[in-house]
Amino acid sequence: MDVQRSPNQARTLITEGVPGSVVFFSPSGVKFCLELIHQLSNDRVNQIMFAAIGPTTSEAMVARGLAVSCTAQNPTPQDLADGLKNCLTP
Repeated sequence: MDVQRSPNQARTLITEGVPGSVVFFSPSGVKFCLELIHQLSNDRVNQIMFAAIGPTTSEAMVARGLAVSCTAQNPTPQDLADGLKNCLTP
């Protein structure tokens, strides 16, 4: 999303606050979304729990300085759901 071209979407994200979690599904998603996440979170990225669909995406996240809270064992929706459940369950 281009913040300047989509001010309504950006305003919604800003007024809703920093998201509690973000899931990345590909290394290219990390590449193209991370700057926007930094902008919209006012650099409070450390307050966000990041999850990855699989090991390759997790590696891309770490390479860009993100703390990865959860990585699916295999890049499937079920493994991602299981990983998130394990991560969020105290």
